[in-house]
Amino acid sequence: MPSTLPKPIRVRGAGDLYAAIPHLMGFHPAESLVVLVLQDEMVSMTMRVDLPRPRHRGLLAAQLEGPLLEHGAAEVILAVVSAPSENMPEELPHEQLVTKLRNRLGGVGVDVVEAVWLPSCQKDAQWLCYLDIDCHGTLPDPQLSALAAASAHEGQVTFESRAALAAIAALDPPEALERRSALLDELMTAEETPDPSVELRRVSDAIDAVEHRKGPLPDKEIVALTRALAMPEVRDASIGFATQARSRLAERLWLELTRTCPAPERAEPAALLAFYAYQRGDGGVASIALDAADEACPGHALSSLIRDAVSSAFPPSDLRALSTTYMDNARLLSRGQSSSGRSQS
Repeated sequence: MPSTLPKPIRVRGAGDLYAAIPHLMGFHPAESLVVLVLQDEMVSMTMRVDLPRPRHRGLLAAQLEGPLLEHGAAEVILAVVSAPSENMPEELPHEQLVTKLRNRLGGVGVDVVEAVWLPSCQKDAQWLCYLDIDCHGTLPDPQLSALAAASAHEGQVTFESRAALAAIAALDPPEALERRSALLDELMTAEETPDPSVELRRVSDAIDAVEHRKGPLPDKEIVALTRALAMPEVRDASIGFATQARSRLAERLWLELTRTCPAPERAEPAALLAFYAYQRGDGGVASIALDAADEACPGHALSSLIRDAVSSAFPPSDLRALSTTYMDNARLLSRGQSSSGRSQS
């Protein structure tokens, strides 16, 4: 899943760059291949995939080729994060994978300028280079890096593992979800078709309340917001809040609703969470949110579109620009007018 940084952060050397990987990803990778895309001596995008079985090396190389070319990548650094092998340092883990990637990517004009192996991205971990036996070093403390400070300033959390990251979207207990599902049945069968402009205001007010609200959302409000976001025009207009200063408050609301909404309606806030996370460059959270949307509603249209954009390395900056269109729709909807270009779930 690709990730990017909202602002350039200067690092002093190779060790600092490799120590920054957890903050680029949002979590500490393990048994992973991390691809750092370089443009004008800056990391413009980071991608992570699970290390493949030997028979799948060629397939992985082919899968990486498309997003890298779409992104306009000319130079990359490969980082293999895995357990050490028996024949080190003469033979580093997954050398054949690195060779396969160098050959495949080099053939399409993407130069692997460096490839390194690390057992982890923790302090004092030793890193070794695949391309130069004399190239090696020790990681500084990732928590003391400039990127760690920048991430903390932006309110981003770096998790100890992808599993820890996934836990942020862990569902409420089944009995709570079933209780809300029953309440939603009552609401949607008893009321007339709601006014989209009124429902969008409900969502907007809930975003404003996030910062000062004490405790979790009550069932009644969860169900009301679920009903609101089930309207495609309201959900789509809610994408527009990503252009505002309260974007991170909105993202907190989408995360809470992803945990608390019943299925299949849970897919709506999960898709919004994926959009918001990816447009600010957090591919890790976007991946978790897309998985939640797919689980709640397989084939969900909006989450499928977002997954396609992420898989093809669609630039987050372009996705942010797209939010402006949805903001215009939100303004129209708040005035009681029809919004245009809306998608259907």
